[in-house]
Amino acid sequence: MNYERNSARILSSISRLQLRILVLLGISVWTVTAPSAQAAERGGVLATILQSGSTNARGYKVTIYKDGSAMAEIGAAATALHSEPAQIQQFGTGTVQTGKLQALLTQIGDVSAIPTGHCMKSVSFGTRTEISYQGKTSGDLQCVRGTAGEQPENLLRASVELSRFVQNTLKQLKINNRRLPLDQAR
Repeated sequence: MNYERNSARILSSISRLQLRILVLLGISVWTVTAPSAQAAERGGVLATILQSGSTNARGYKVTIYKDGSAMAEIGAAATALHSEPAQIQQFGTGTVQTGKLQALLTQIGDVSAIPTGHCMKSVSFGTRTEISYQGKTSGDLQCVRGTAGEQPENLLRASVELSRFVQNTLKQLKINNRRLPLDQAR
């Protein structure tokens, strides 16, 4: 409860102009939500996927619950002419294949050990996809890299499979993170 009050107080102190400046600088504005009874009803949180924003898309966070349900928190966006508030999308029980996700995460263990490297991306449109599990956060899952001998073969194989699983899950959820064209915003 204190988390909700504190985040509301912080967000209310940010003016509309300050919000636009933060978003234009590429800084996502997230509200902090307290652990809820809803999460407990869903069996607890399994993992969280973080997708950064880009020039034409807002960043978002997908919380995946153990019962296969999910919640996407899409960051606020602003331009010089309009702003869009943060949004939430809910996905019902069984939407995400949590059995497969749990098996991959268990096999990997420490997601911060996933072998990632640099990969070419557009400066304006490139995004980062990360996953958090058991208090650890991976590197960019779009850039899973490894060479024979550097990492155990099973870690590399599971990391590539997790990367594909996460990308397919995000496509399946069809999260609407696009910014409104200027003519629709008025």
